Amino acid sequence: MAKAKKHDEEKVTEKQQDNETSNAANEESVSKENEENKNNKETEIEDKKESNNEEVEILNNRLLRLQADFLNYKSRTEKEKLSSYGNAVSDMILELLPVVDNLERALAAENSENNTFKEGVQMVYTQLMGILDKKGLKEVESLHKQFDHNVHYGVAFEASDEFEDGIILDVLQKGYTVNDKLVRPAMVRICRK
Repeated sequence: MAKAKKHDEEKVTEKQQDNETSNAANEESVSKENEENKNNKETEIEDKKESNNEEVEILNNRLLRLQADFLNYKSRTEKEKLSSYGNAVSDMILELLPVVDNLERALAAENSENNTFKEGVQMVYTQLMGILDKKGLKEVESLHKQFDHNVHYGVAFEASDEFEDGIILDVLQKGYTVNDKLVRPAMVRICRK
C-alpha cells in the first residue's frame, strides 16, 4: 500500500508538473497571441491612419477643385453680366440714333422766323446727347481723315485735287461707338483720284 500510495503521489506530481508545463506553454502561447494581436492591432491602426490620411487628402483635393470651379463660375458670370449689360446699352443707343439724326436735321434747317423752335430742339438735342455721352457714346471722327473700313462705310467716291486718295470728303451719316465698341459705322464719301 505504501507503494501504491507512493505511486499515486508520483502520478499526482507528474500531473502537476504536466499541468505546470502546459500552463507555462499556454501562458507562452497566450502571451505570443497577445503580442501578435497587439502587432496586428498596431498594423490595423497604421493602415486605418494611412487610409484616413488618403481619404482626407482626396477630400481636400476635391474641396480645392470645387473652390476653383466656383471662383471660375463667379468670374465667368460677372463677365457675362457685364457683357449683356454692354450689349443692352449698345442696342438701346442704336435704337435712339435715328432720333439723334432727326434732331440734327431739324437743327440744320434754316427757319429764321421761329428761333424759339430751333432753341427748343437744340435744348432737347443737348440733353439727349448728354445722356448718351454718360452711357459711353462717342462720335467716330471721320471728316478729312483717312478711310478706315473698320469704322467707316463708304457709299460714294468723288474726285478732288484738294485731298489725297482715300481721304473722307463728306460725312453723310455720323458713326458712333459705345465704350470703344462700334455700334454704327459712319456713312462717308471718299476722295478718289
